[in-house]
Amino acid sequence: MAGRVLYAGLQLLDRQLVDRTGRLCGKVDDLELGDPDAEGNRRVEAVLSGPGALLGRTGHRRLGDWLRRFVAGSFPDGGDPVRIPFTRVVEIGNHVTLDMASDEAASSASERWVRDHVIGRLPGSRIRADQ
Repeated sequence: MAGRVLYAGLQLLDRQLVDRTGRLCGKVDDLELGDPDAEGNRRVEAVLSGPGALLGRTGHRRLGDWLRRFVAGSFPDGGDPVRIPFTRVVEIGNHVTLDMASDEAASSASERWVRDHVIGRLPGSRIRADQ
């Protein structure tokens, strides 16, 4: 099956991820590639985004894997929130549009954890900004 030819380093890596409602939900930190076909081409299997994904790309794979497991433990289904199957990508342009909600992505999980466990414990953090 013929697919679109992408230059991943230029057209995917470090692009902003946007959910189906237009909300920002992280960046493309790394890619998971499939095995090469008969012509030597590889398919993008998944987009990796969030805690640990960029560390793996920069040569800190052990620390990145630990961080991914830590974040995955906060998800009820135990899945890997860092791995977004490429079938969930709707459009690739100056950003990458996904057919999922932003809270399904790992970047949102880490933001929620920091909000609940760090920011939420600071004095005055429970006061709404519009008051």
